[in-house]
Amino acid sequence: MIFNLDSQRYVAHRPKWALAWHQRLRGMIGRCFDRNGGMDAMIFPHCNAIHTMWMSMPIDVIFLNAESKVLKLCPGVRPWKLSVSCREASTVIELPENQIKASATEVGHHLNLNSTLSPESIEKLRERAILKTAKVTVVPQKVTWGE
Repeated sequence: MIFNLDSQRYVAHRPKWALAWHQRLRGMIGRCFDRNGGMDAMIFPHCNAIHTMWMSMPIDVIFLNAESKVLKLCPGVRPWKLSVSCREASTVIELPENQIKASATEVGHHLNLNSTLSPESIEKLRERAILKTAKVTVVPQKVTWGE
Protein backbone atom coordinates (compact mmCIF):
# COMPACT_ATOMS: atom_id res chain seq x y z
CA MET A 1 0.00 0.00 0.00
CA ILE A 2 1.09 3.56 -0.60
CA PHE A 3 0.15 6.02 2.13
CA ASN A 4 0.60 9.81 1.96
CA LEU A 5 2.01 10.76 5.37
CA ASP A 6 1.12 14.44 4.91
CA SER A 7 -2.46 14.25 3.62
CA GLN A 8 -3.04 11.04 5.62
CA ARG A 9 -4.73 9.37 2.67
CA TYR A 10 -4.00 6.26 0.70
CA VAL A 11 -2.56 6.78 -2.75
CA ALA A 12 -2.91 3.08 -3.66
CA HIS A 13 -3.93 -0.14 -1.90
CA ARG A 14 -2.45 -2.82 -4.19
CA PRO A 15 0.58 -1.49 -6.05
CA LYS A 16 2.71 -3.71 -8.24
CA TRP A 17 6.47 -3.28 -8.09
CA ALA A 18 8.19 -3.36 -11.49
CA LEU A 19 11.46 -4.99 -10.47
CA ALA A 20 12.43 -7.44 -13.21
CA TRP A 21 13.55 -6.04 -16.56
CA HIS A 22 10.51 -7.49 -18.38
CA GLN A 23 8.13 -5.90 -15.83
CA ARG A 24 9.84 -2.54 -16.27
CA LEU A 25 9.80 -2.87 -20.04
CA ARG A 26 6.09 -3.68 -20.18
CA GLY A 27 4.90 -1.43 -17.37
CA MET A 28 1.20 -0.65 -17.96
CA ILE A 29 1.24 -1.55 -21.67
CA GLY A 30 -1.75 -3.83 -22.30
CA ARG A 31 -2.89 -3.56 -18.67
CA CYS A 32 -5.59 -1.62 -16.88
CA PHE A 33 -5.76 -0.46 -13.30
CA ASP A 34 -8.40 -2.33 -11.29
CA ARG A 35 -9.85 -0.29 -8.43
CA ASN A 36 -12.04 -3.25 -7.39
CA GLY A 37 -9.43 -5.48 -5.81
CA GLY A 38 -6.64 -5.66 -8.37
CA MET A 39 -3.52 -3.63 -9.07
CA ASP A 40 -4.10 0.11 -8.59
CA ALA A 41 -0.56 1.45 -9.05
CA MET A 42 2.79 0.50 -10.56
CA ILE A 43 6.04 1.45 -8.81
CA PHE A 44 9.31 1.77 -10.74
CA PRO A 45 12.27 1.96 -8.32
CA HIS A 46 15.61 3.31 -9.59
CA CYS A 47 13.81 5.22 -12.30
CA ASN A 48 13.37 8.89 -13.24
CA ALA A 49 11.52 8.73 -16.57
CA ILE A 50 8.62 6.86 -18.16
CA HIS A 51 6.74 6.89 -21.44
CA THR A 52 3.11 6.13 -22.31
CA MET A 53 3.70 4.68 -25.76
CA TRP A 54 1.23 1.87 -26.61
CA MET A 55 -0.87 2.62 -23.53
CA SER A 56 -4.64 2.87 -23.84
CA MET A 57 -5.52 5.23 -20.98
CA PRO A 58 -4.29 8.43 -19.35
CA ILE A 59 -2.42 8.04 -16.07
CA ASP A 60 -1.22 10.13 -13.14
CA VAL A 61 2.52 10.05 -12.46
CA ILE A 62 4.38 10.83 -9.24
CA PHE A 63 8.16 11.28 -9.07
CA LEU A 64 9.89 10.66 -5.70
CA ASN A 65 13.40 11.18 -4.41
CA ALA A 66 15.32 8.57 -2.37
CA GLU A 67 13.51 9.67 0.82
CA SER A 68 10.10 9.16 -0.85
CA LYS A 69 9.46 12.90 -1.00
CA VAL A 70 7.26 13.99 -3.90
CA LEU A 71 9.36 16.00 -6.36
CA LYS A 72 6.98 16.31 -9.30
CA LEU A 73 3.35 15.50 -10.13
CA CYS A 74 2.08 14.83 -13.64
CA PRO A 75 -1.70 14.35 -13.57
CA GLY A 76 -3.57 13.11 -16.63
CA VAL A 77 -0.61 12.08 -18.81
CA ARG A 78 -2.12 10.99 -22.11
CA PRO A 79 -1.19 7.83 -24.04
CA TRP A 80 1.59 8.02 -26.62
CA LYS A 81 3.70 10.59 -24.75
CA LEU A 82 7.33 9.89 -25.59
CA SER A 83 8.87 10.96 -22.28
CA VAL A 84 7.82 12.17 -18.85
CA SER A 85 10.76 12.71 -16.50
CA CYS A 86 12.24 14.30 -13.42
CA ARG A 87 16.03 14.31 -13.33
CA GLU A 88 16.29 14.23 -9.51
CA ALA A 89 13.79 11.38 -9.04
CA SER A 90 14.75 7.88 -7.94
CA THR A 91 11.26 6.30 -8.05
CA VAL A 92 8.26 6.72 -10.33
CA ILE A 93 4.68 5.76 -9.50
CA GLU A 94 2.03 5.32 -12.21
CA LEU A 95 -1.58 5.63 -11.02
CA PRO A 96 -5.08 5.74 -12.46
CA GLU A 97 -6.03 9.19 -13.74
CA ASN A 98 -7.33 11.56 -10.99
CA GLN A 99 -5.68 9.57 -8.17
CA ILE A 100 -3.25 12.39 -7.36
CA LYS A 101 -6.20 14.69 -6.69
CA ALA A 102 -8.18 12.00 -4.81
CA SER A 103 -5.24 11.35 -2.46
CA ALA A 104 -4.56 15.09 -1.98
CA THR A 105 -0.92 14.49 -2.89
CA GLU A 106 1.22 17.59 -3.42
CA VAL A 107 4.86 18.34 -4.18
CA GLY A 108 6.82 18.10 -0.92
CA HIS A 109 4.61 15.40 0.62
CA HIS A 110 6.18 12.19 1.86
CA LEU A 111 4.83 8.79 0.81
CA ASN A 112 5.21 5.46 2.58
CA LEU A 113 5.47 2.87 -0.20
CA ASN A 114 5.07 -0.10 2.15
CA SER A 115 2.21 0.90 4.42
CA THR A 116 0.16 -1.87 6.01
CA LEU A 117 -2.57 0.19 7.67
CA SER A 118 -6.02 -0.45 6.25
CA PRO A 119 -8.31 2.52 5.56
CA GLU A 120 -10.47 1.33 8.45
CA SER A 121 -7.47 1.35 10.81
CA ILE A 122 -6.56 4.86 9.72
CA GLU A 123 -10.10 6.06 10.39
CA LYS A 124 -10.11 4.46 13.85
CA LEU A 125 -6.80 6.12 14.68
CA ARG A 126 -8.13 9.47 13.49
CA GLU A 127 -11.27 9.07 15.60
CA ARG A 128 -9.13 8.43 18.66
CA ALA A 129 -7.00 11.51 17.82
CA ILE A 130 -3.91 9.31 17.65
CA LEU A 131 -3.31 10.06 14.00
CA LYS A 132 -3.56 13.82 13.75
CA THR A 133 -0.09 14.97 12.79
CA ALA A 134 1.31 14.91 9.29
CA LYS A 135 4.39 12.92 10.29
CA VAL A 136 3.01 9.46 11.01
CA THR A 137 5.08 6.33 11.56
CA VAL A 138 3.55 3.51 9.57
CA VAL A 139 4.68 -0.09 10.04
CA PRO A 140 6.41 -1.17 6.80
CA GLN A 141 5.27 -4.22 4.88
CA LYS A 142 7.77 -6.81 3.71
CA VAL A 143 8.55 -6.27 0.02
CA THR A 144 9.05 -9.35 -2.13
CA TRP A 145 11.75 -8.69 -4.69
CA GLY A 146 11.84 -10.32 -8.13
CA GLU A 147 8.43 -11.85 -8.72
